[in-house]
Amino acid sequence: MADLKSVFHEWCSKNKVEPKFEVRPTGPKHRQRFLCEVRVPNYPYVAAGNSTNKKDAERNAARDFMSFLVRTGKVNASDIPADAGMAAIAPATNADGSGDRYGSQRKFFDGGMGPQDLGQAYQPIEREINPVDRAREQLEMKEAESVDVNAAIHGNWTIENAKAKLHQFMQMNKITADYKYTPVGPDHAR
Repeated sequence: MADLKSVFHEWCSKNKVEPKFEVRPTGPKHRQRFLCEVRVPNYPYVAAGNSTNKKDAERNAARDFMSFLVRTGKVNASDIPADAGMAAIAPATNADGSGDRYGSQRKFFDGGMGPQDLGQAYQPIEREINPVDRAREQLEMKEAESVDVNAAIHGNWTIENAKAKLHQFMQMNKITADYKYTPVGPDHAR
């Protein structure tokens, strides 16, 4: 099996460029990973690879740079061995069929759609709603609005389950007491 890193070094020596591998540790100490960045002079691309060991991180970065070279048309995909573990990548071309030097993609808003237009996914759904469905949706909306989204801040205690637990505790311990609930705090926080 031909190693993609050796193919990468072979390409660098043919083109008389010296790749620069920078490996640094990332992640926590108990599950450390290594991030490798590869830079080649005269190329704006910085290839990256990461793995649990330095050797594999370098291999992944070399694979990334080779895929960049295939995308930009600097290397034919057929020149890379099939068993090198790299999926077939077509060189990037513009809409008129011409390739760009560094494989820039076509414009995002080409199909007549501009940023001011809404895409199909954002168009409102047009459907007939009968009164029963509308009432059910309004009820679901009311229930969703009454949910305490800040419950996690105070240990998932709500007024309802706090009252229920208080009543349960008082009944278990045979405590009879007269009590009154009084809201505390500003009006908007009640």
